[in-house]
Amino acid sequence: MNNLLDEDLARLAQQGNKDAFAELVKRYEKQIFSMAYRLIGDYDEAADLAQEAFLRIYSQLRRYDPGKKFFSWMYRVAQNTCLNALAKKPANVIPVERAEEYFGDEVKTGASEPEQDYLNREIRQSIDQAIAGLPDNYRDVIYLRYIEDMSYQQIADVLNLPISTVETRLFRGKKQLQQRLKDLLR
Repeated sequence: MNNLLDEDLARLAQQGNKDAFAELVKRYEKQIFSMAYRLIGDYDEAADLAQEAFLRIYSQLRRYDPGKKFFSWMYRVAQNTCLNALAKKPANVIPVERAEEYFGDEVKTGASEPEQDYLNREIRQSIDQAIAGLPDNYRDVIYLRYIEDMSYQQIADVLNLPISTVETRLFRGKKQLQQRLKDLLR
């Protein structure tokens, strides 16, 4: 089964083949967990959400159109599951481990001085707050592009948007994020 395309496995799973769905879970469990963890920030809760996402994917398989990419459809269902859980949480903080790649040298990892460690934590919290404070449409594209490292086309597929809309939202989201970070880091 591991030689079959995702779409073929999904078609088999729609017909009741549980081994086909198990193969899809095996292929994407790390990516779905990673997305949940980055959104939620808690290992155990992310594991639970990833499991819930796969249950939801399985229960909604009848809605999947085999003529389209399975990954995009599955990722959208999993992301919606996680975002719904995130919306129910009182504190919406999105951890960002790779922030220094996108926001410059202010954030350094592996510092040897306790003061620098503290400062780095403070800066990361500021970045998390700034991202969490973005409107959903900007936060989603920022997250998918810079955290999940998706291409513009993949983001467009996952969010069911034209590429031009993805580009616009990324541009505007980065502008808002820069302004929020300037305000928070003062």
